[in-house]
Amino acid sequence: MIRALITDFGGVLIRTRTDRSRRELERRIGLPLNTLEDRVFASEWSLRAQHGDVSEEEFWSQIVRDFELDRRGVTGREFRREFFAGDFLDEELMALIRGVRPAIKTGLISNAWSGLRSIIHAEFPIDDAFDVVVVSAEEKMMKPEARIYQVALDRLGVRPEESIFLDDFKVNVEAANALGMQGVHFQSTGQAQRQIRALLDGAKINRG
Repeated sequence: MIRALITDFGGVLIRTRTDRSRRELERRIGLPLNTLEDRVFASEWSLRAQHGDVSEEEFWSQIVRDFELDRRGVTGREFRREFFAGDFLDEELMALIRGVRPAIKTGLISNAWSGLRSIIHAEFPIDDAFDVVVVSAEEKMMKPEARIYQVALDRLGVRPEESIFLDDFKVNVEAANALGMQGVHFQSTGQAQRQIRALLDGAKINRG
Protein backbone atom coordinates (compact mmCIF):
# COMPACT_ATOMS: atom_id res chain seq x y z
CA MET A 1 0.00 0.00 0.00
CA ILE A 2 1.33 3.44 -0.95
CA ARG A 3 0.37 6.07 1.60
CA ALA A 4 2.88 8.88 0.94
CA LEU A 5 4.78 10.63 -1.87
CA ILE A 6 7.85 12.52 -0.64
CA THR A 7 10.02 14.73 -2.84
CA ASP A 8 13.17 16.81 -2.82
CA PHE A 9 13.01 20.55 -3.59
CA GLY A 10 16.08 21.99 -5.35
CA GLY A 11 17.06 20.10 -8.49
CA VAL A 12 13.61 18.50 -8.69
CA LEU A 13 10.73 20.92 -8.14
CA ILE A 14 12.93 23.98 -8.63
CA ARG A 15 15.54 23.81 -11.37
CA THR A 16 17.65 26.22 -13.39
CA ARG A 17 16.28 26.82 -16.89
CA THR A 18 19.25 28.91 -18.03
CA ASP A 19 22.62 29.67 -16.44
CA ARG A 20 23.15 32.87 -18.43
CA SER A 21 22.89 35.16 -15.41
CA ARG A 22 25.35 33.03 -13.42
CA ARG A 23 27.91 33.11 -16.20
CA GLU A 24 27.54 36.89 -16.34
CA LEU A 25 28.03 37.07 -12.57
CA GLU A 26 31.26 35.09 -12.92
CA ARG A 27 32.49 37.58 -15.49
CA ARG A 28 31.58 40.56 -13.30
CA ILE A 29 33.29 39.29 -10.15
CA GLY A 30 36.26 37.67 -11.85
CA LEU A 31 35.63 33.97 -11.27
CA PRO A 32 36.63 31.16 -13.66
CA LEU A 33 33.83 30.01 -15.96
CA ASN A 34 31.39 27.41 -14.59
CA THR A 35 32.65 27.58 -10.99
CA LEU A 36 30.02 29.74 -9.30
CA GLU A 37 27.51 27.00 -8.45
CA ASP A 38 30.08 24.92 -6.56
CA ARG A 39 31.41 28.01 -4.80
CA VAL A 40 27.90 28.78 -3.53
CA PHE A 41 26.17 25.42 -3.01
CA ALA A 42 29.10 23.21 -2.03
CA SER A 43 31.13 25.64 0.05
CA GLU A 44 31.88 24.95 3.70
CA TRP A 45 29.60 27.81 4.73
CA SER A 46 26.76 26.51 2.56
CA LEU A 47 27.01 23.06 4.13
CA ARG A 48 27.09 24.62 7.60
CA ALA A 49 23.97 26.61 6.74
CA GLN A 50 22.21 23.52 5.36
CA HIS A 51 23.04 21.73 8.60
CA GLY A 52 21.68 24.61 10.66
CA ASP A 53 25.01 25.54 12.22
CA VAL A 54 24.82 29.08 10.82
CA SER A 55 21.82 31.09 9.62
CA GLU A 56 21.11 31.81 5.99
CA GLU A 57 21.82 35.49 6.65
CA GLU A 58 25.26 34.60 8.00
CA PHE A 59 25.89 32.45 4.94
CA TRP A 60 25.08 35.25 2.48
CA SER A 61 27.19 37.71 4.48
CA GLN A 62 30.09 35.29 4.10
CA ILE A 63 29.48 35.14 0.34
CA VAL A 64 29.72 38.93 0.19
CA ARG A 65 33.07 38.76 1.98
CA ASP A 66 34.45 35.77 0.06
CA PHE A 67 33.71 37.29 -3.34
CA GLU A 68 34.60 40.83 -2.21
CA LEU A 69 31.34 42.02 -3.70
CA ASP A 70 31.53 45.51 -2.20
CA ARG A 71 34.84 46.11 -3.95
CA ARG A 72 33.43 44.83 -7.22
CA GLY A 73 30.33 47.04 -7.12
CA VAL A 74 27.85 44.20 -6.64
CA THR A 75 25.45 44.24 -3.69
CA GLY A 76 24.55 41.08 -1.83
CA ARG A 77 20.90 41.50 -2.84
CA GLU A 78 21.87 41.93 -6.48
CA PHE A 79 24.09 38.84 -6.35
CA ARG A 80 21.28 36.69 -4.94
CA ARG A 81 18.77 37.98 -7.48
CA GLU A 82 21.06 37.30 -10.41
CA PHE A 83 22.25 33.94 -9.08
CA PHE A 84 18.69 32.59 -8.95
CA ALA A 85 17.34 34.47 -11.98
CA GLY A 86 17.20 31.35 -14.15
CA ASP A 87 15.26 29.20 -11.68
CA PHE A 88 11.74 27.95 -12.41
CA LEU A 89 9.07 25.82 -10.75
CA ASP A 90 8.20 22.52 -12.44
CA GLU A 91 4.44 22.97 -12.72
CA GLU A 92 3.94 19.49 -14.19
CA LEU A 93 5.49 17.78 -11.18
CA MET A 94 3.56 20.03 -8.84
CA ALA A 95 0.34 19.07 -10.64
CA LEU A 96 1.19 15.40 -10.05
CA ILE A 97 1.89 16.03 -6.36
CA ARG A 98 -1.32 17.99 -5.89
CA GLY A 99 -3.24 15.40 -7.91
CA VAL A 100 -2.42 12.44 -5.67
CA ARG A 101 -3.99 14.17 -2.70
CA PRO A 102 -5.98 13.41 -0.64
CA ALA A 103 -5.67 9.73 -1.53
CA ILE A 104 -2.08 9.76 -0.26
CA LYS A 105 -0.09 12.16 1.89
CA THR A 106 2.67 14.35 0.50
CA GLY A 107 5.96 15.44 2.01
CA LEU A 108 9.07 17.40 1.16
CA ILE A 109 12.60 16.75 2.45
CA SER A 110 15.23 19.31 1.50
CA ASN A 111 18.87 19.91 2.31
CA ALA A 112 18.31 23.64 2.51
CA TRP A 113 19.23 26.83 4.29
CA SER A 114 16.95 28.26 6.96
CA GLY A 115 14.98 30.46 4.54
CA LEU A 116 13.31 27.63 2.63
CA ARG A 117 9.90 27.96 4.28
CA SER A 118 9.73 31.60 3.25
CA ILE A 119 10.61 30.65 -0.34
CA ILE A 120 7.91 27.98 -0.64
CA HIS A 121 5.35 30.28 0.96
CA ALA A 122 6.01 33.54 -0.89
CA GLU A 123 8.37 33.19 -3.85
CA PHE A 124 7.16 29.79 -5.07
CA PRO A 125 3.89 29.32 -3.14
CA ILE A 126 3.69 25.54 -2.92
CA ASP A 127 3.73 24.90 0.83
CA ASP A 128 -0.01 24.17 0.78
CA ALA A 129 0.70 21.10 -1.40
CA PHE A 130 2.54 19.27 1.39
CA ASP A 131 1.37 17.66 4.59
CA VAL A 132 4.91 17.72 5.97
CA VAL A 133 7.97 19.85 5.12
CA VAL A 134 11.32 18.75 6.60
CA VAL A 135 14.20 21.25 6.25
CA SER A 136 17.74 20.14 7.05
CA ALA A 137 18.69 23.49 8.62
CA GLU A 138 15.83 23.15 11.10
CA GLU A 139 16.48 19.50 11.94
CA LYS A 140 20.30 19.84 12.00
CA MET A 141 20.66 16.71 9.88
CA MET A 142 20.97 16.20 6.14
CA LYS A 143 20.27 13.64 3.46
CA PRO A 144 21.54 10.98 3.06
CA GLU A 145 21.42 10.55 6.87
CA ALA A 146 18.74 7.96 7.62
CA ARG A 147 17.38 10.05 10.49
CA ILE A 148 16.02 12.83 8.30
CA TYR A 149 13.96 10.41 6.22
CA GLN A 150 12.62 8.87 9.41
CA VAL A 151 11.58 12.31 10.68
CA ALA A 152 9.43 12.80 7.60
CA LEU A 153 7.98 9.29 7.78
CA ASP A 154 7.12 9.67 11.46
CA ARG A 155 5.41 13.02 10.91
CA LEU A 156 3.45 11.60 7.99
CA GLY A 157 2.55 8.53 10.04
CA VAL A 158 3.68 6.02 7.42
CA ARG A 159 6.13 3.14 7.22
CA PRO A 160 9.09 3.33 4.80
CA GLU A 161 7.65 0.70 2.46
CA GLU A 162 4.46 2.75 2.20
CA SER A 163 6.28 5.72 0.68
CA ILE A 164 7.76 6.89 -2.62
CA PHE A 165 10.79 9.19 -2.48
CA LEU A 166 11.96 11.40 -5.38
CA ASP A 167 15.40 13.06 -5.46
CA ASP A 168 17.94 14.16 -8.08
CA PHE A 169 20.95 12.85 -6.13
CA LYS A 170 21.42 9.11 -6.52
CA VAL A 171 23.07 8.80 -3.10
CA ASN A 172 19.92 10.22 -1.47
CA VAL A 173 17.72 7.80 -3.38
CA GLU A 174 19.95 4.88 -2.37
CA ALA A 175 19.70 5.93 1.28
CA ALA A 176 15.91 6.00 1.00
CA ASN A 177 15.91 2.57 -0.63
CA ALA A 178 18.08 1.24 2.20
CA LEU A 179 15.33 2.22 4.64
CA GLY A 180 12.73 0.40 2.58
CA MET A 181 11.29 3.43 0.79
CA GLN A 182 10.60 3.19 -2.95
CA GLY A 183 13.14 5.58 -4.42
CA VAL A 184 12.92 7.34 -7.78
CA HIS A 185 16.03 9.02 -9.16
CA PHE A 186 14.92 12.25 -10.87
CA GLN A 187 16.41 12.74 -14.32
CA SER A 188 13.59 14.49 -16.15
CA THR A 189 10.00 15.49 -15.54
CA GLY A 190 8.60 12.87 -17.87
CA GLN A 191 10.76 10.06 -16.51
CA ALA A 192 9.88 10.94 -12.89
CA GLN A 193 6.17 11.09 -13.65
CA ARG A 194 6.22 7.75 -15.45
CA GLN A 195 8.06 5.99 -12.63
CA ILE A 196 5.88 7.48 -9.90
CA ARG A 197 2.67 6.64 -11.77
CA ALA A 198 3.93 3.09 -12.37
CA LEU A 199 4.58 2.66 -8.64
CA LEU A 200 1.16 4.07 -7.80
CA ASP A 201 -0.59 1.92 -10.41
CA GLY A 202 1.23 -1.17 -9.22
CA ALA A 203 0.28 -0.75 -5.58
CA LYS A 204 -2.81 -0.31 -3.51
CA ILE A 205 -3.32 3.34 -2.62
CA ASN A 206 -4.55 4.26 0.80
CA ARG A 207 -7.97 5.91 0.47
CA GLY A 208 -8.54 6.38 4.17
